[in-house]
Amino acid sequence: MSTTVHYFGKIKTPDMIRELKDEFQEIAQVSGWTFEKVDHVFSTADSPAAVPARLTLKGIRLTLGKSLSPVQLTFDKDGYLSHIYYETVMTENPLRVGVEKTTQVLHQVHTSTTLKGADAKDHIRLIKLLDYVKKKYVPNLEVIDNTGYWYNRDESVLKPKSLQLIPK
Repeated sequence: MSTTVHYFGKIKTPDMIRELKDEFQEIAQVSGWTFEKVDHVFSTADSPAAVPARLTLKGIRLTLGKSLSPVQLTFDKDGYLSHIYYETVMTENPLRVGVEKTTQVLHQVHTSTTLKGADAKDHIRLIKLLDYVKKKYVPNLEVIDNTGYWYNRDESVLKPKSLQLIPK
């Protein structure tokens, strides 16, 4: 079983992104987590070639454990939590009809982390990290956690549930 925790919000000021990156790099090194600093600039696919629009994504990705996808503390130019995903689109080409092309798309408004398996410790670690992010950097952070743990902090909701057969 896996669950996905979605989170969205805006950093207090975009100037704080550098501080967040440096602080979480230090935390990752001390905690034994892998990390990747993000400072990405790319053109939008729908802008004219003569004047390409530039999008940015800055922050840090943290891998807290093997059963979690990376925690993406990455922000767009306005300071909103965002992430890049890759989309395959069909392009029109007179020589080769229907050529597939992979493009980068900036997905704004939210990021998410998927927890694979039923390790409650990883889930708790993620929620504590998001608590800290909310307290220090993203005061309007909203979290959608379908287990309910973000809202009630009841660890029993993180325990694997067994199915019971009803006798005939």
